[in-house]
Amino acid sequence: MSAPGPAGPPGLPGAPGPPGPPGTSDKPADSQTSMEFVHLQGHDSVIQVKQGGVLADWVRSSLNHKVFRLHSRSGQLEILVDGTYFIYSQVEVYYINFTDFASHEMLVDDKPFLQCTRSIENRKSKFNTCYTAGVCLLKARQKITVRMTYEDTVINMSKHTTFFGAVRLGKIP
Repeated sequence: MSAPGPAGPPGLPGAPGPPGPPGTSDKPADSQTSMEFVHLQGHDSVIQVKQGGVLADWVRSSLNHKVFRLHSRSGQLEILVDGTYFIYSQVEVYYINFTDFASHEMLVDDKPFLQCTRSIENRKSKFNTCYTAGVCLLKARQKITVRMTYEDTVINMSKHTTFFGAVRLGKIP
């Protein structure tokens, strides 16, 4: 028996094998796409609501420009992509004049979708917040606004107490 000789040159590559099983990832599938949400906050001012009651004094805290557009003069939030959305709003009302209620609506294309109403809980408190939220199907070019139910209401547009926004949950089923 003789000892093996030196190694020869590499051979030609073989035929490709069958595909392997799907891989696993530590990251959720959605982590590769950007979140589709907007959060608008008050402009740190105190305002008295007049003419139609629409709140327009918003500052963008975060905004996905591919999904939402803020019309700053009108206070309208325009939807750019069809989908199922979670929308929410909170407003802080001061009870200064004759207002005994904190009440606002979220409108979709100028039609009421959600409303929040709270009354003065005791005469010692001069302010109160009112929060509402819901899920709806929205199509591109629809607009969301926040409107006070009663005119002459005094609003604290603090970024921590008066805000609204939306999160796109997915496509329209």
